[in-house]
Amino acid sequence: MQLEKLALGVILFLIVIVAAFNIVSTLVMVVVDRTSEIGILKSMGMNDGQVLRVFVLQGMAIGVLGTVLGTSLGLFLSWILHRFQIIQIPPDVYFIERLPVSVNPGDVLLIIGGSLLISLLATIYPALQASRLQPVEAIKHD
Repeated sequence: MQLEKLALGVILFLIVIVAAFNIVSTLVMVVVDRTSEIGILKSMGMNDGQVLRVFVLQGMAIGVLGTVLGTSLGLFLSWILHRFQIIQIPPDVYFIERLPVSVNPGDVLLIIGGSLLISLLATIYPALQASRLQPVEAIKHD
């Protein structure tokens, strides 16, 4: 059972990493599409830290939304599996008749924390890229 739990953790971690790549690609596309707008904001007085903060907040909003939706869906499906005992197991093979479902709050909190940390790390590159834009070059980009 511990080996299965470890394998499931690795699979879940890989899913979160793929989601982090989606966050990175989304933010990179926003930076590319909004280069001239970033240049205008910087020429009007917005400093690098403020631009960085905008993109980190945007990336974290995506990460928090995905984490909340994923956690809610996972907990709901776990409740459904526990309540209605949908998955039947052949008792002659496994000594049990139904799939046992147990939700460990510590594991859920660890997964949520890891997901949010990976989301934060995924926002760093696009946010730095946006904050390093020079106003003249960014406006000329259009």
